[in-house]
Amino acid sequence: MAAFQSTQPVNPGNPSTLEDFKAGDANREQYQNAAGLLAALQVSRGDWVADVGAGAGYYSMRLAEIVGPEGKVFAEDISDSAMRWLNARVKVFDLSNVEIVKGTSDDPRLPADRLEAVLIVDSYHHFTNYQAMLEKILHALKPGGRLIIADYSFAEHRAQPRADQLKLHEIDPELVRKEVGTAGFEVVKCEDPFVKWRPGVGNTRASATDIWLMTAIRRK
Repeated sequence: MAAFQSTQPVNPGNPSTLEDFKAGDANREQYQNAAGLLAALQVSRGDWVADVGAGAGYYSMRLAEIVGPEGKVFAEDISDSAMRWLNARVKVFDLSNVEIVKGTSDDPRLPADRLEAVLIVDSYHHFTNYQAMLEKILHALKPGGRLIIADYSFAEHRAQPRADQLKLHEIDPELVRKEVGTAGFEVVKCEDPFVKWRPGVGNTRASATDIWLMTAIRRK
């Protein structure tokens, strides 16, 4: 007897099933160095952390594994589509230590002075009110807590105005360094590039765009 095969098409762009999520997750290590991003957070079992701009929740899921049942992950986003994806992922993967948070453009609605780390991957350039967001994130972290931002930028685009970079879904790390510093963080490291662009399945960006990685901490 032939094995049963699902007739439902896989839809990683609008995930709702295990197959959808697995297809969407498949190339994260290759094109974003997900393990390196997570290692930069320096979190461990029992910690409380946040994935801001969580999207479909890949990093929220990975963080849930790291912090374990004693820890907690706040998976935050502002879009209705992200809320659907996050709720589906939590259900499909049984992520009991993930709390889904619908934030706003100026407030991620995270608990104050409680988090060990906050991760923002490919989302900072979407922040329309970045100063308010950074200030809220600063006060969600414990003193010594880490903020890790990873985003895209092509060197030849960095001379363009901020608004023009955002149209390309990119942002110059030096702009971000200034904004993060103004909000009260201390930037301790910026890896630029963190991942070099290369073509292939799973890389949906039209141009040769590298990923940079910034580490900042709340001093007090």
